[in-house]
Amino acid sequence: MNNFISAADGLDFARDYIENHLDKRQVNKIQHAFPSPRFWNETEIPVQQMLEDRQKLHAQGLGAPINLYMGVPYCIQTDPGKCGYCLFPVEAFTGNVDLERYFEYLKREAAMYKEGLKGLPLGAVFFGGGTSNLYKAEKFHELMDLVRSLFPEIKPYVDITLEGIPQLFTREKIQAIKESGMNRISMGVQQVNERLNSFSGRKQKTQHVIQTLEWAKEFGLAANIDLIFGWPQQTVQTMVEDLETVVGWGVYDITHYELNVGGPTDFALNRYHELPSTLSNLEMYKVARDLLKSHGYEQITAYNWRKPGNPFSRPYEEGVTHRFDNMDTLGLGYAALTFFSDVALDEGHSWSFINWRNLNEYKARIDDGKFPTEAGFKHAREDFMISLIWRNLFGMELDREDFNSSFDVDIYEHFEGVWKALEEFDFIEVTPHKIRLKGDGPFYTPLIQTLLAEKRYQQLREKMVVEAQA
Repeated sequence: MNNFISAADGLDFARDYIENHLDKRQVNKIQHAFPSPRFWNETEIPVQQMLEDRQKLHAQGLGAPINLYMGVPYCIQTDPGKCGYCLFPVEAFTGNVDLERYFEYLKREAAMYKEGLKGLPLGAVFFGGGTSNLYKAEKFHELMDLVRSLFPEIKPYVDITLEGIPQLFTREKIQAIKESGMNRISMGVQQVNERLNSFSGRKQKTQHVIQTLEWAKEFGLAANIDLIFGWPQQTVQTMVEDLETVVGWGVYDITHYELNVGGPTDFALNRYHELPSTLSNLEMYKVARDLLKSHGYEQITAYNWRKPGNPFSRPYEEGVTHRFDNMDTLGLGYAALTFFSDVALDEGHSWSFINWRNLNEYKARIDDGKFPTEAGFKHAREDFMISLIWRNLFGMELDREDFNSSFDVDIYEHFEGVWKALEEFDFIEVTPHKIRLKGDGPFYTPLIQTLLAEKRYQQLREKMVVEAQA
């Protein structure tokens, strides 16, 4: 299972790879994990078998709580489209009737999972999209009723987050969100600076953010703010002004991450020349890191910062796991992602899959009484292992003992050349128990993840070529 022929060859390869990618634009992989969806070419997805696997593990006292994701397809229309940069599949919103029709399909899909999830514990819930605060206030109660139909017993520690944009929150919605049983909102602010934000075509104003934070505090909801750096025409100064403003508002949880640029988006096609360079983005990361630490924030993931003392704080860490034995996330809705994996399962029972990214196809499958899956990837043991390494790296450290316990492999020896090269660049520190990101390592998390997977990716690419020629 060793990715490198020898430690020496691996070290030379890793050094060259790092040198060649230090100035390349980063692409975070928090959504899909390993491997990239371009390798997800299985169309017959054994969902029922996966649910049976979950039940067997639960009966044996194994397995993990299920993290539930529920997506909505719609976003408000912007000019440029998709906020100028978004790479996720979305549908244009034309009115509340769109949501009402979609919600009926979401309920029907959830019903397909009800028996298979019976008795399983719930770990966390995330309502994403799309834009989940497009729903009217009364719909938040129905969303939580749908969750409870699958998981009747929700423990107090379960984090239940609804994602949205500032201008679509109202006091009525915030009250309904709280009273429904949700306990956290995450606002995609992206830029406080209204001039820079206008490039996205959004109509949000600073007052929308301030008002939503006040409502969240009034009703006792934890509130996270997402900010993006590396935005067109952004400078270190404008970034610092945004961060100082958010800190001054008393926000305890801040997600601060680098802009992903690609595809046929406006930012990629028409504003690429206005983007800061990767090395400028690195400088932004370091300035932001030092600024937030000076204000008492702790870095809890490569992208998340939390200040102690919030009476409504939730322990949410998006995309992160701190274990190596399993990873169970169920995605319901249009374009939703599911990861069902466990080291206790036989080879071939570990899967990633995605629901249809075409809304009409999603609905058609449900009308036919089928799970609305579009494509998936069956993990070999090495794929599952790499995927969990990626998820742990978001949390900035790997536990060597836990990894060895799960895979019977020493993670340092397995990727020795990579770790030695990363130590030379001062991106990590290695102890007998942990491998931790340090210095600029968190900024280069995507580079480190891809480097660790590069040899496996080479095998998958070669497999694709052979299959295409067959």
